[in-house]
Amino acid sequence: MNIFGKLFGAVFGYLIYGPLGLIIGVAIGHVFDKGLALNANYEGRPDVALAKKVFFKTTFTMMGYIAKLDGRVSEKEIQVAREAMAHLQLTQDQKMDAIEYFNIGKSKEYNFNTALDNFVKYCGHHPQLVQLFVEIQIQAAIVDGQATHLKRQVLEILCDKLKISRSILLQMESQRYSEPGYNYEKREQRVVKKPEDELAQAFLVLGVPESSTHQQVKKAYRKLMSQNHPDKLVAKGLPNEMIKIATEKAQRIQVAYDTICKYRAWH
Repeated sequence: MNIFGKLFGAVFGYLIYGPLGLIIGVAIGHVFDKGLALNANYEGRPDVALAKKVFFKTTFTMMGYIAKLDGRVSEKEIQVAREAMAHLQLTQDQKMDAIEYFNIGKSKEYNFNTALDNFVKYCGHHPQLVQLFVEIQIQAAIVDGQATHLKRQVLEILCDKLKISRSILLQMESQRYSEPGYNYEKREQRVVKKPEDELAQAFLVLGVPESSTHQQVKKAYRKLMSQNHPDKLVAKGLPNEMIKIATEKAQRIQVAYDTICKYRAWH
């Protein structure tokens, strides 16, 4: 499915960075280029192709389901969908598929548990797909600024099914809140960050408390970098654009670690 990577790269970029996220390029580097040929050998595998299709459908239906939990889809949620779709170079059929899946998720007939069971069956053994799926749903839940009680419950059920602990969910939420521009309404009201704010955000990105030692910070940094290393993702046969997302995330992790080391004078 050629739409897969480009669509999620754009949507995920928008949800994190706003309109600019749709057009900002990601510097992949020689590590990514080196793995392209190997990755191509996995693209045709039936299990990978099916996992990608299920991921695509479930992600959009679940986003629709979460958007409708409060009784109606908010103007912000509609605007996110409009602006994301407006900047995608998709065929009409591809646009219709994405919209159809989102609307299916909004409908009363949508079966949350069945959809999630299907996702676990076909995508549960792809940790990177599971992580990206959860991150996107977290962003969908907080697009209005804060997850409501109902949306919070859905996130917890979703993570229970995917065998993600509550502590990991809280860590992922903290990382999402720490991303620049998660509340896009206030994007234009930003001021220059104070050093202490920049440092606090860096600790959130790495998912460790500010009281952590150099060794604890380094351990968290290495673990996160290992999970998002392009070579490992290539070996799992994930599509190229997924690797771009992971590479971008790895860059944020690197910046966070460097920031902490700078302010703490760690060498």
